[in-house]
Amino acid sequence: MAKLEGIIYKAFENFIVFRGYAPIELLAKVSKRPETYQRFPNEEHKRDIVDFLKKGDFRYFPELVLAYRGADLQGLIGRLHGQNDLEFDASRYVDGLKVLKERVPAVGYRARHAQLNVARESLLRVDGNHRLAPFEEDDTWWGEFITDTPPEGYSAEKQKQWLSQQIENFKSDIINLIVPFSVVISNNDVADKFEASIFNNINFKQLPLKQEKNIQNIYKFLKDSEELGAAHELTMDLISLVENGHFRGLPFMDIHHREQKEGEWEQNVQEYDEIYRTICLKLVELLIVKQQETVKKIEEINKKIEKNTDELSKLETDKKDLERKQGVKTGEGGKQQIKEKISNNVRIQESLKTNIKNLKNRVDILERFKRDATDLATIEISMQSLRTVYAKFGSNVGNISLFIALAYYHMYDNKMFEDFVNWVMRNGINNIPVNDILPSHKAYSLISLFERVYESSRKKIFISMQFGDSQSEMIYEKIVQTIVKYNTEHNADIEVSPIRIDREVSDNLFEIPEAIKDAIGSSSLIIADLSSHNVNVYHEIGMAMGAAQARGIPSSIILLYKTDSQFRDSDKIDVDHFVGFNIRGASQIRFTTYDELTTQLTKKLEKCFEP
Repeated sequence: MAKLEGIIYKAFENFIVFRGYAPIELLAKVSKRPETYQRFPNEEHKRDIVDFLKKGDFRYFPELVLAYRGADLQGLIGRLHGQNDLEFDASRYVDGLKVLKERVPAVGYRARHAQLNVARESLLRVDGNHRLAPFEEDDTWWGEFITDTPPEGYSAEKQKQWLSQQIENFKSDIINLIVPFSVVISNNDVADKFEASIFNNINFKQLPLKQEKNIQNIYKFLKDSEELGAAHELTMDLISLVENGHFRGLPFMDIHHREQKEGEWEQNVQEYDEIYRTICLKLVELLIVKQQETVKKIEEINKKIEKNTDELSKLETDKKDLERKQGVKTGEGGKQQIKEKISNNVRIQESLKTNIKNLKNRVDILERFKRDATDLATIEISMQSLRTVYAKFGSNVGNISLFIALAYYHMYDNKMFEDFVNWVMRNGINNIPVNDILPSHKAYSLISLFERVYESSRKKIFISMQFGDSQSEMIYEKIVQTIVKYNTEHNADIEVSPIRIDREVSDNLFEIPEAIKDAIGSSSLIIADLSSHNVNVYHEIGMAMGAAQARGIPSSIILLYKTDSQFRDSDKIDVDHFVGFNIRGASQIRFTTYDELTTQLTKKLEKCFEP
């Protein structure tokens, strides 16, 4: 049991509120998250709370709102209104409650001092769940906040003890912070409805201070304070650029519009002064988050490059070994088999080299963004460059989330920026007004949405087929020719390109190299040739279906079958026997001549990659 102390009185006529102060860890231990309406806090947010509480004179948050249940609130209200100053045991009304005789001097009402004895997790968190979550259990990440190093000469065991003590001291300073709280008490029979209503009133029915006015006040009084963090210093510099007229002609950022109200953004004139500071802050915060994400992406891609380079080296060694065997091998059959293995080996190497080149190019792009993401001059150039885009939009300038996303993509990747602009215009995102469904804090969500769409619509083709025989080679050449013709005749915003990755002959027919897995996962279309009856082709089709399902998109597969295939058994006349009942729902091209293949494939590509 834990004893809380505070004052108690009625509120809004029908409810009892107990208010006091207590260590934050204690409040975390005696309360719990209501599963019906509170979200699970994520680990990163827990760290953010601790990071906020560990520094500065300005750490403060409003009181935590908890809920507790009683049996007879009206009876307790009657006792509190009485003039008798004697303390009394109120547990008959609310379990664990004791009302003391002291009253709080006031005019019109006389709140009473009280004690509330509560068991572990007996209070419900109506407001403040995320603020209490870091203190409900001993998390392992507390050591991340220790930046000092142990004294020189300490043994490993002594270093461990030293670190443990530092963590304990740091935790003690945080968990014993005294914070304000209130416990709203309701009757048992209406508690669920009552608590949910309070949650709704606190979170959804308040009239909050506009973000813009909040930032304005912060910068007026605290602009030089370290408490504001890294984002705020850069934000302040960006705000200064706006106020000095660096972004004339840009919606939301041209605060000197009073001189030119005849402009095409006249309908938004009143809003401009109200949001430019918010845009600056939200853009900087987004860039910092994306900069951190980029560091992780670079690490992941470099690991892929290293893995592909190792695989390439192994393939080169295997190729030399095959060439030596070819020199001593006798018999046409054996030499032909080795020749095919060498041919496959070379094709794999070519694909890996291309993949490595593309990955390195990607790293270069990411490294540049990581370097420039928080550079004021680069941010300014990107924002000024948006004038051309907004000229295309005309009077439909959209909202500030769109503005922030545009500035981010211009800094991030020129190709994705162009694709994003096209996507915005095709889908009318710029028609969503300032005060509609995409407020400022939704820029990250808008970017995430586009990137999911972008990933699912990338025009990359994986070709799954057998290689080495004349028929397969001819089919492959016709596929490539058709794709080249498509690229020539269609001004697609994303290039269509074939990905061809072969493999060495392996004893394990179901062994799929990592390069093939990556290619399948990154492709929006799979062209699979079943004409050779190769078992690995069927396996890759299954992988493509699984990859699409994992990404939450429909699988896009075109099955090819040459009806007079040289691999078809003469006694098997049913083509469906080779297609397979579980994949017959996929788009199919059954052909006899190669002209039929190219004609039908062209139509399929146009349908698959239409804007």
